[in-house]
Amino acid sequence: MSTKLGEWHAAREHAQRALNSQAQAEKHTEIRGLLAGVYHATGDSLRALRELETVLKSYLNEQDLYGQVKTLGNMGDLLTKIGNYTKAAECLTDAYRILVNGESKYKRLTKIQSHLLLNMGNLYQDMRDLEKALQYFSEALASAREHLNQNVESIALLNIASVEYELGRLEAAHDHYSEALDLSRELHNRYGELSALDGLARVLMAWDRMDDALHALWAAEQIAIETGDIEGRLDVLLHLGETHLRRQTAPEAIATLEQALQLADEIGRPKSACDALRSLYRLYADRGELETAFQRLETLYERERALLNAEVDERVESMTARFEVERAQHQAELNRLRMVAAEEARATAEAEVRDRTLSLELAQIEVVTRLAVAAEYRDDTTGDHTRRVGQLSAAIGERLGMPAEEVELLRIAARLHDVGKIGIPDSILLKEGPLSPEEYCQMQRHTVIGARILAGGQSHLLQMAEAIAQHHHEHWNGGGYPCGLSGEEIPLVARIVAVADVYDALTHRRSYKAAWTKEAALAELEAQAGRQFDPAVVREALAVLKGGSTAGGWGQPRRGRADVPRLGLSAPPHQPSSR
Repeated sequence: MSTKLGEWHAAREHAQRALNSQAQAEKHTEIRGLLAGVYHATGDSLRALRELETVLKSYLNEQDLYGQVKTLGNMGDLLTKIGNYTKAAECLTDAYRILVNGESKYKRLTKIQSHLLLNMGNLYQDMRDLEKALQYFSEALASAREHLNQNVESIALLNIASVEYELGRLEAAHDHYSEALDLSRELHNRYGELSALDGLARVLMAWDRMDDALHALWAAEQIAIETGDIEGRLDVLLHLGETHLRRQTAPEAIATLEQALQLADEIGRPKSACDALRSLYRLYADRGELETAFQRLETLYERERALLNAEVDERVESMTARFEVERAQHQAELNRLRMVAAEEARATAEAEVRDRTLSLELAQIEVVTRLAVAAEYRDDTTGDHTRRVGQLSAAIGERLGMPAEEVELLRIAARLHDVGKIGIPDSILLKEGPLSPEEYCQMQRHTVIGARILAGGQSHLLQMAEAIAQHHHEHWNGGGYPCGLSGEEIPLVARIVAVADVYDALTHRRSYKAAWTKEAALAELEAQAGRQFDPAVVREALAVLKGGSTAGGWGQPRRGRADVPRLGLSAPPHQPSSR
């Protein structure tokens, strides 16, 4: 009961006493599962994972399929949150296989189907495939309502609202957050109530209703304090600081953000600490406290560089190597299974092939997504530019009549268009202002580098990504690079991404240029049709952008710096080009 109410400290004390009690020895596995949830909610993710691994061993020994699926799902969700997408995908794939193979014999397994769907949605949301995440969350909501599981229903509503907010669908996000808030209060679920209030506050801030947002955040903070939800309180404090900042109440903003910084350091949330530092140094500078502002800025620089080194410089080479190893291992395993299918047990082996194929697909998507974010993270810290380019490219491809499967692959592959920037020196990639002719020539090498990173892929996804990375700077009239291709010699997917990339570069601010208006950017696309761009692609892009049906997918920035690569306008304004 304490966990359902969000009273985490009380729940931990009860669970630890129960583990020490011989009277409840037969329930130790279940108690450890609850304890893992408490550790995670109070910020101790590694300890939570260790508890879940112990729980899984017990369920395997007992041949308890229900316990195995539930625990693997929880492990997948926890691994997703700490950024280990490969292991998360493995756990969720194993859980799905057990559920599918066992649900005909054990009807109890269908009761946790919605939980597993939620975890799959969380994985895709963290990998920034928001449309796929929304699909899984919607399926989880339908499953929860079918089985009358209101607790899962409230979580699904919160997750749907979160994705809709990120996609810029504010009205829908507001409605789902409100529905989740009412249901959480009905269920006395304090965690759900906190999350719903925090989400509503973000929507209200987007609507510039700062007073209403402030009251929602105060209520959420009180719940976080009462329940001991440390991670929830950190998110609320960051949003409170942002609200005070926008209300121009500097003392309250500084006090709140300093508190958030301290809490982020205590529980090991470096990105949240950078968010707080970024706002603090500006606040102190505006107040004339230049020494304190400089200290905060210096700390921010050190931490962002540390994050960059940890996330990119130290991992790019190992990620690429790991990807090649995994791809080879999966291919060898698939070949073995196909031989078994032909010679010994076709039906059983083919089922295993499907499982392995699903696992390979998840691994490929995970590595592709992380490579895309790694490429951008050297000069930015989120992933919104690549996501927006992927969304717009998919919308254009759909209008051009591409098959649905190709459109979904394009949505992912387009995100890798600038992966070759991993190999461009910081002195060029991070330079403010126009590049010299020599620097621009070196910058052009990112297309060749990107193609080499992706070369040799056996899957259609990687082959498409290679073509995009190499040719998205070719021009319809033959004046582009690196190969000087023209017209339909340029792969269609590269022609599509070229338009989406330039439009997004024009309409978003960089440190060395202001954002163009949507009208000016659309006029530029029209002017370049038949010169830089394929006229047919421009025609369909204008239909998408002027229609506005999908604009929310690439038009809404997240908190923090805008996530766009160093796409400069080194040519005059009438000649768009990206570095």
